[in-house]
Amino acid sequence: MFAPTRCAVYRRVTSAQTIGNRVQVSTVRYVRLPLLLCRAGSGRGEDHDKGFLEAVNIFEQARTMAHLQTQHELEQAFLADLDLTATATSPEPAPRRAMVSFWCEQGLSSVASEQIVRKLEDAGRRYSVEQLSAKVQRLNRILPDADVPALVERDLAVLDLDPGLAIRNMVVLVEAFPGRQVTELVQRQPRLLSCPDLPQRKERVLELLTKLHPSRERKVVAGVVGEYPDLLFRMDYYQHARMIDELPIEIQNMFVLADQVRDVRVCPGADRKRRPDASLGCWYDCNGQVKMHLG
Repeated sequence: MFAPTRCAVYRRVTSAQTIGNRVQVSTVRYVRLPLLLCRAGSGRGEDHDKGFLEAVNIFEQARTMAHLQTQHELEQAFLADLDLTATATSPEPAPRRAMVSFWCEQGLSSVASEQIVRKLEDAGRRYSVEQLSAKVQRLNRILPDADVPALVERDLAVLDLDPGLAIRNMVVLVEAFPGRQVTELVQRQPRLLSCPDLPQRKERVLELLTKLHPSRERKVVAGVVGEYPDLLFRMDYYQHARMIDELPIEIQNMFVLADQVRDVRVCPGADRKRRPDASLGCWYDCNGQVKMHLG
């Protein structure tokens, strides 16, 4: 028998107001989120479905609590960033030598530091060392595990990132690609942090690729997009594709490689020689069945 037990999770909700150039937290309250836990009995006649349902229930609760914890941590980083921005000053831009030294101190080589400074100059972005330090600290708080200098090297726009938009997009990525490290995703494609329409874009791309992929499984497609986040932007050019063969070979290969890894994990003893067959222009699954035409 199932013995229902009532419990609850509390979510912290903060209200803030702007006074002049500062943000002041006015109220803090906790919203009660009830959950229903189910405990299976130990009778011999119970069927295995009960244990399965209990496991699913526990998993869903753990995922919900992890999501709320992520939101709480991001909220704290956002409020701290607002406070820093409100008190920041705007000194004169630093000389070129000081800028290069700053990036060298962040762990970049002298060549990479020179390239970043040159890109900043070409883009008309003039900062003081204090401003750069504040911006790097902000990124380190939002993405504590990220290689921030490498992130800036790939996309200068992250220096002027809107913290609110970045936090919202990170929550979207957590929900869309469970099991993936958000830091890894944005390290591969920094535009994910500043994309204003990421929720709609994510749905549009996953829906299209699910229709094109032979498996027709969203979970499979999400795994591929999580491995190659550039697809969230590249698929803008292929909205009218009717089959996966109409996509560029490079994108087709992304799915082939992802399927290869998945098949090896599921069927580690399968004959690898029967999988990719370039001469026949097709891809075999673990059972030797044609799974995808490579075009």
